[in-house]
Amino acid sequence: MSGIKLTKYASGGIRELFAISWPMMLSAAAAYLMVTIDRIILSRYSTEAFNSCFGSIQWYWAFLCTALEFALIAEVFVGQYNGAQRYKEIGPVVWQIIWFSLSLFVLFIPLIFVLIPYLLGNNIARLGVPYLKIVSLFIPIDTIGYGALAGFFIGRGKTKIVSIATIMSGVLNAVLDIILIFGCRVNAAGNLEIMSGQEIILPGCHLLNMAGYEIVPEYGVIGAAVGTVVSQTVLTLSLFLIFLKKSNRESYGTGKLAFNFPLLRECLKIGSSSALNRFVSSFFWAVITQVVAQYVTPDEFHGYGISNSIYMIFFFIIEGMSAGTRTICSNALGARSFEIVPRNMKSWISLSGICIIFVLLGMLVYPDNIIRAFLQDTGSGDTYFIARNMLLWVWLVFALDLGVTNLMSTLLASGDTKFTMYVNTLSFLCCAVVPAYIGIVYLHYDSIIIWQFLLLDSILRTIIFSYRYCSGCWMKSKLI
Repeated sequence: MSGIKLTKYASGGIRELFAISWPMMLSAAAAYLMVTIDRIILSRYSTEAFNSCFGSIQWYWAFLCTALEFALIAEVFVGQYNGAQRYKEIGPVVWQIIWFSLSLFVLFIPLIFVLIPYLLGNNIARLGVPYLKIVSLFIPIDTIGYGALAGFFIGRGKTKIVSIATIMSGVLNAVLDIILIFGCRVNAAGNLEIMSGQEIILPGCHLLNMAGYEIVPEYGVIGAAVGTVVSQTVLTLSLFLIFLKKSNRESYGTGKLAFNFPLLRECLKIGSSSALNRFVSSFFWAVITQVVAQYVTPDEFHGYGISNSIYMIFFFIIEGMSAGTRTICSNALGARSFEIVPRNMKSWISLSGICIIFVLLGMLVYPDNIIRAFLQDTGSGDTYFIARNMLLWVWLVFALDLGVTNLMSTLLASGDTKFTMYVNTLSFLCCAVVPAYIGIVYLHYDSIIIWQFLLLDSILRTIIFSYRYCSGCWMKSKLI
């Protein structure tokens, strides 16, 4: 790799892909687990709370993912600078994304107070609006952590740092969720007790004189939002402190924080196509979620939300492997070592087969415990069967998405962003959004058709991106 070796294994081989991907899988698993824990705990709290969180979080993802598409271009630049051994140029490009992320407060503060109340359907607005306001306020901080700072480490193959920080953040989020959603008080035995009745016994700590005292009030969905933003802020601060370490300032210029508009403009220009694609797809998906909430029963919406949450549980595999592919290919292209890219593609095919079988066990062979985690003891049997019937389609979508995301990551590593934007946007709208909207609103189909049309979208994009990759256009692009 012209002097660049990301791991001790052969460049582009399956062991290198796994070595780089597994820490990012772990990191992504912890990140998505934060969202899943919110949903599981809220579903135990009340069905209305779960539905409100699920319905509103789609808008949060639309805003966050659009901002992250701009920020994640830092990872590609870092990888190519690292591959070209232009180490001192890495810090300044990361700082430009940090300044961009901070500037987003100018956009999101008016958004929170003016637009958000009009984004949610009437049946989920009461609890969903305050939740969405809180998590949206911290999107610029999330963009710095998951975008700029994560890109600094991932682009150089240092994925374990991001993984550890994300896991710590996930554990903190789980603890805060349980305490803040249900509340905490001192019971008659003098021990702390979650309002749901679960006792927390702290050895040597008995508070009989405070029996019945409420330590933390019951905040419900507000507590879930606060737990999420606190844990994500801790992650960002942790990565920022490591980013500014003396060794990183000396080796990678991370102390060079001067604003450089031409450099920022170049980053945003490259990332704009992906960001526009993500905004369009996320926006329309959030709209479809509101449509489903309005046109189906609460039980069916709950079942659809559970199937979506199960997809999210396993999405860490897609996220981790695509990050591994992006890191390996951007470094290879920066070093002009083109032979590594097809080698990585073969490794990805082998690793994907194992992952698809693993997910098959969780979604189709042994799904009961996962589904029931989202149901109260008195939960509707209809909700269980609705979610269960969707899982075959969810698994098929997962298998195709694993392929199309890795193909897309290879193209993005070369800077081929406009083509991926056009394909993703047009395919998603024509194959998924419009047919699902017509089917649910006018033909009164069940929400399972959403997964069926998503599968059609994934099939079409797999065919197109495979052809694009085989054309070899990624060898002709030069980003730096």
